[in-house]
Amino acid sequence: MRAVNWTEEAKSTFNSNLNYLHAEWNAKVVSDFLDRVDYVVELIQTNPNSFLLVNSEKNVRRCVVTKQISLYFKIVSKDRIDLITFWNTYQNPEKLKL
Repeated sequence: MRAVNWTEEAKSTFNSNLNYLHAEWNAKVVSDFLDRVDYVVELIQTNPNSFLLVNSEKNVRRCVVTKQISLYFKIVSKDRIDLITFWNTYQNPEKLKL
């Protein structure tokens, strides 16, 4: 199984989304989000090539975590995947830097 590396950007955007859910929603929504993130990271580890390729030059792919949040990741090698960012789909897509 591939190692998953959480970049600083991924940690920061994950925490921002989590803080928002804590502030605006209930514990069940937070728990469901955490479970969903665990699930998709496991899927990414198992079969990263099954996700949409959004930047072939950099080998960046996108995984939909929820309707509002997508996880962008990069296949670095056969043994390593870097999580890049948890992107809120309501943001301006022009601001997404991959």
